[in-house]
Amino acid sequence: MARLSRRWISRTVGTSCLAAAIALPGVGSALAAPTAERAAASAHGTDPPPTPEPPGTPEPPERPPPPPQEENTDEGTEPPGTPPPSDRTDPPDSDPPSDREKTQEPEKPAELKKDVQEGVANAPKEVKKQVEKALTQMLDLIDDPDTTPAERKAYAQIVKGMTETLQAIADPDTPAEDRAAYTKIMKTMSEAVTLGQEQTPAAGTQESRPARAPATLGLLASSGDALVALQDPGTAPTDPKDRKRIQQVVAEACEASKTIADPEASEDEKEEAKKVLVRRAAVFKNAQYLDLMKEIKRYKARAACVDTVENRTRQAGWTDGSLWGLSDAACAASVAEGARQENSQWHALMACVLRDPFSTCASEVPKD
Repeated sequence: MARLSRRWISRTVGTSCLAAAIALPGVGSALAAPTAERAAASAHGTDPPPTPEPPGTPEPPERPPPPPQEENTDEGTEPPGTPPPSDRTDPPDSDPPSDREKTQEPEKPAELKKDVQEGVANAPKEVKKQVEKALTQMLDLIDDPDTTPAERKAYAQIVKGMTETLQAIADPDTPAEDRAAYTKIMKTMSEAVTLGQEQTPAAGTQESRPARAPATLGLLASSGDALVALQDPGTAPTDPKDRKRIQQVVAEACEASKTIADPEASEDEKEEAKKVLVRRAAVFKNAQYLDLMKEIKRYKARAACVDTVENRTRQAGWTDGSLWGLSDAACAASVAEGARQENSQWHALMACVLRDPFSTCASEVPKD
């Protein structure tokens, strides 16, 4: 694939969002209880004498306590389209996950502001005003103490997707067709952000919670993640047909988000746009998607493969995102195994993904 030269910047904001996208894990930790003997002695205010050890017995090494784990502090709207918990594990000798979104730390506000400054400087003249307005609004919302952690994360995902795409537009190695597609997406996404804010109550008003964030925030955030993945040489589709299809999916999501917030859109236009929102919000309940996940797990799919299919499905929906995930190198062994299972109803799809651009394979999804 042409281009994709110097943009190997940290991929951030994880794989999740809100009101139409992801989940944020929370964990806890436990410490070992004291022995019965020491507990009994403590009750009488004395410590028991140390137990003598046989001579020559090496002293066991002191085991450090486990590091504390952070608890989930996110609150507010839980994103639709959250993948169900899965029971996958990698074999001990498997490669680490290839999906870098799972391992990157979110950028700090100062880093986001620097990205925004560079992004605005790179924005094409025809969209510069809209882009600057949207990015500035989102930075203000990220800094706003009334913004919930889930909303803050979603805005950061959109900012990251936009700034990386603006960098791609400015890259001379980006094909002209891609540059035009991304410029159009930047215009629509910017307008969707600003219209969404204009249609929500201002901070500090009685109605500001929970309706302050637009209903389409999750859809825009997952689109931001998809834009990041499109700019990453490790996750971007290698075939131009596939890249074009994912660009179209992101453009459709941004257009639907804009239409829902646009007071001048007709009721028919809004109804069509809401169908996109509902379909994407329910993507992880789609029966065909669930059957596909069962199928790849039958072939001992690595956790990295399952994670990647989930991420791409959240970012670009069923079937486009799911097939994008299947085409990842992490799924190569499972897809090849599925292609060999000629008695399986998924055989034709697996063989197609193995052989052809994944964007041409949707017709091979089993109908039953």
